[in-house]
Amino acid sequence: MTKTLFVFCFLAFNLVGLHLQAATTPEELIKDIFQKTGKENLLLNKKLQDEVESHIDFSEMAKSILAQEYSKHQGNDLKWFELTLKEIISRSVYPSTTKFLENVKITYKKSKITDTDAKVSSSVSKKGESTDVDYLLKKFNGEWKVVDVSIDEESWVKTINEKVQKTIKEKGWSGLRDLLNKRLTELKSNKKS
Repeated sequence: MTKTLFVFCFLAFNLVGLHLQAATTPEELIKDIFQKTGKENLLLNKKLQDEVESHIDFSEMAKSILAQEYSKHQGNDLKWFELTLKEIISRSVYPSTTKFLENVKITYKKSKITDTDAKVSSSVSKKGESTDVDYLLKKFNGEWKVVDVSIDEESWVKTINEKVQKTIKEKGWSGLRDLLNKRLTELKSNKKS
């Protein structure tokens, strides 16, 4: 369930922007995610996909994932990484969300919110299994953006960071590029997307 939950949770925080006008606090944004997700594959609705993705800071995620590697690369390489990361995530998550969300129960816990950061905590239950999920948001120019999700206290961004750093150490930047491009090609050929 953990791998499926990883995919589900990322989609859920990708859908933060569905009804931004109606939801003004981080808690309301996250709660709204679960009311609106699972209705359709967003890869088939470009307008909705763009709206949703405008409320995720993929640039901040890419920077956190690359860590010290970020300053070693030029703008074109960094933009490629961000866009490829975004597309891999979208093509991995959106097609399977509708089915996963069937019979899911979400219980919200007390959130921690400051002027610039928020952590919205929840417990996600399906088929008798329960997992703690924390959504991490930051405020940029007065607007909340999702920057990470933690599942049972394991940061999604940190997990990707470890894989990226290992690949760069073993195969360099070109090896990372080859690996991510190969994965994206596989996802593009998948009939679900």
